[in-house]
Amino acid sequence: MTRKIKILYISSVIPDTSCGAHIAIYRHFVAKNDFDVTVCSYQAANSETNSKYIIPMSKLRTRLQNTRFSRLLWNLHYFLSWKFIPKELLSFAKESEPDIIMTVPDNIHSGFALQLSSILKKPLVVDLQDLFPLSQFISDYMKPYGLTRRFLLKQFFNIHKAAKLAFYTSEGMKEFFPDHPNGHVLYPIGDFSNRPLDIDKDTASSTTERPFTIVYAGNCYGAYGRMLLKFAKLVKESPELHLKIFPVGKGWSDKDIKIMTEAGIYQKFTPFEELKKELAAADAFLTVMSFEPPEKPFVSTSFTTKWLDYAPYGKPIFVWGPEYSSAYIFAKKHNSGITTTIDDAQELFLSCLQTSKDKIKQNEFGNNALKAASSILNPENIHSVLVNQISRLLNQAN
Repeated sequence: MTRKIKILYISSVIPDTSCGAHIAIYRHFVAKNDFDVTVCSYQAANSETNSKYIIPMSKLRTRLQNTRFSRLLWNLHYFLSWKFIPKELLSFAKESEPDIIMTVPDNIHSGFALQLSSILKKPLVVDLQDLFPLSQFISDYMKPYGLTRRFLLKQFFNIHKAAKLAFYTSEGMKEFFPDHPNGHVLYPIGDFSNRPLDIDKDTASSTTERPFTIVYAGNCYGAYGRMLLKFAKLVKESPELHLKIFPVGKGWSDKDIKIMTEAGIYQKFTPFEELKKELAAADAFLTVMSFEPPEKPFVSTSFTTKWLDYAPYGKPIFVWGPEYSSAYIFAKKHNSGITTTIDDAQELFLSCLQTSKDKIKQNEFGNNALKAASSILNPENIHSVLVNQISRLLNQAN
C-alpha cells in the first residue's frame, strides 16, 4: 500500500466548518483523506484533523494581547514571524518528518512555513486564497499599520516566489502575482455530497403561495453588511420578494437586527448541513462583493466561496458587485449569474423583482449555474487539481 504524502500545514485558515476558506480546506483535507495532514497553528485547537499542533504563545503576549498594546503587539509579531520561529514548532516539525510544507498565506503563520521549508529542505506549497494584508475584515486590534501592511504584502510576493507549487483561488489572484513556473488556479471547493443528482426536486421547487425567496449565506459585516442592509430594507417592504440572510459575523446594529429578525430576513448562524434545507427551499441566491475602493484588490482576487454551495441547486444566482470583482467575472464568463454592477440596492431589487416574474430567465440561469457546478466547480474536479499537482511535485522532487 502506497504511503500517504505527509503535509505539515501552517496557517490561521484551518480545516474546520466555521466559514468560507476554512470549509474549503476542511473539504480537501478532512472530507477527503488523500493526505496525512498535520495542522500547526495558534488556532489549531479548532482544527478537525486528527493530527494538530498548537503553536505555543508566550506568557508576555498572552498577558498583553487583550490590553491597549494589543495592536502594537500583533504588528510586532507580523514582522518577527518572518525572521524567527518558535523552537517548539521547529522541534515538532523536525520530528514530524513531512514531505512538504504547505500554507495558506496569512499575516501570522506564513513566515514560519517559509523558514521551515528552508531549514528542513522540503518543498513549499502556497494556496493564495486572500490578500490578508489588505483585508478589511480584520479586527481592529489585529490590523496591520501602513508600514506593516506594505511589509506583509512584500512577503506575500517573496513566499510566492519561493514556493515550488502555487495555487490561486481565482484568475484574478493569479494575475495579481508574477508568472509562476508551477502555478494553478484552485477554486474553493464545494460540498462533495451536494451534487445535482442528489437534490430533491420536489423540495427545491417554488410555489405560488409565498413570495420569491432569495437566500444569502455569508459575511454580514463591513461593506458587505452595509450593502445587505440597504437591500434588506427594500425587500422588507415588498410583498413579492423575500430575503433570508444566514450571517457570518455581526455588522448590523442591535436595532436593525431586531427589525430584520422580526421580518424573517435576518436568521441565526446556521451550520452548513442545516443550511442545505434552506438552500433547497429557496428560489434564488445572492452573492455580493464590495464596491468600496480600498477593497478593490480584495474583491478582484478573492473568490466567493458560497457560489460553490449555491450552484448545484440549479437556481438563479444574483451577483451584486463591481465589474472587476471575481464574482462578476466568473458570472459573465460562464453566463451563470444575473449581475448588478452599480452600488445601488434599488437596481438589485428591480433585477430580482423582474426575474421573479420571468420563468424563462430563472430556468436559463439556473441551468447555467448547474452546468458550472457539474464541470468547472465540480468538487471532485477541483480536488483532483490539488491531489495531482502535489503528487507531481513530490515525484519530481524525488
